[in-house]
Amino acid sequence: MAEQDTVSGAFTFKKRNIRSQASRKRKGSEEDDQSSEDETMVVKKGKRLRKDNPLVQKTNTAKRTAALETGSGSSDDDDVMVSYKSKRTTDREGPSDMGATAVLQIETEVEKDAQAIFENALRINKELKGKEDDKIYRGLNNYAQYYEKRDTAQGNASSGMVRKGPIRAPANLRATVRWDYQPDICKDYKETGFCGFGDSCKFLHDRSDYKFGWQLEREMQEGTYGETDNDPHQYEVDSDNDDLPFKCFICRNSFKDPVMTKCRHYFCEKCALGHYKKSARCYICNQQTHGVFNPAKDLIAKMKGEESSASKFDNSVDQTALPDDSESD
Repeated sequence: MAEQDTVSGAFTFKKRNIRSQASRKRKGSEEDDQSSEDETMVVKKGKRLRKDNPLVQKTNTAKRTAALETGSGSSDDDDVMVSYKSKRTTDREGPSDMGATAVLQIETEVEKDAQAIFENALRINKELKGKEDDKIYRGLNNYAQYYEKRDTAQGNASSGMVRKGPIRAPANLRATVRWDYQPDICKDYKETGFCGFGDSCKFLHDRSDYKFGWQLEREMQEGTYGETDNDPHQYEVDSDNDDLPFKCFICRNSFKDPVMTKCRHYFCEKCALGHYKKSARCYICNQQTHGVFNPAKDLIAKMKGEESSASKFDNSVDQTALPDDSESD
């Protein structure tokens, strides 16, 4: 028993040598390096797990991308990337009437505009007419109306021509309007008839006169639209009237009984005779007049034409003027 106890009480301890995994390995011999240079090695690229990135969009499918990565090219129908399919019909896309009956949908919806609200109020008042108040709140626009709206010759009671409030816009009118804020006309050539750029100017060389829309509408109302189109003298500029003065050189006022000297200077008859008492020479050019003062027929005709045009304008203004409040009463 004593021997067994001594044997079982003896233990042996062994020490393990643990090498570091990050320790530097010893280089091989030169012979190993030479043999490794002679050998050819094939490097294969390992497949990476594909992660779907929502910020990256691709047109190729996963199947086509995988085929391109493996390098297996084929001319099968599967390689053709077709993302649409024919409907096998001869009908055209879109509305059958090509949009001829389309309506304008930029205004308030028909079920929610002012006219629809008023129609709903009329319907509710018609249903509750003659009944006892049921103490039910039906909205701000559906209070009891004791003044009944009726249809007139202008339209229904709910139309915009009879009631007060916004008018329902027409939905069948689709206007296309373009405001030409840049007509691309050479301003220098239009005003002066000369442009420094010459033929290389990118703007239009046009000196013609254009009328505004309100001018054309006024001519249509007056019935004078197109009257001067066949007149060959409408673009002729008469420069004779430009040389005629509009004020007397002596009194600096409008002409009264204008007269003309031999040197073609114009004065009032009273002013010319008064100056002749002081000097027989012209007031402007100091030439001898010899007391000859002829009636200025061309200037008199011009003054009569201006008076007639002014009277026509005054008559037209009087006809188009609104009546006074006293006359209307």
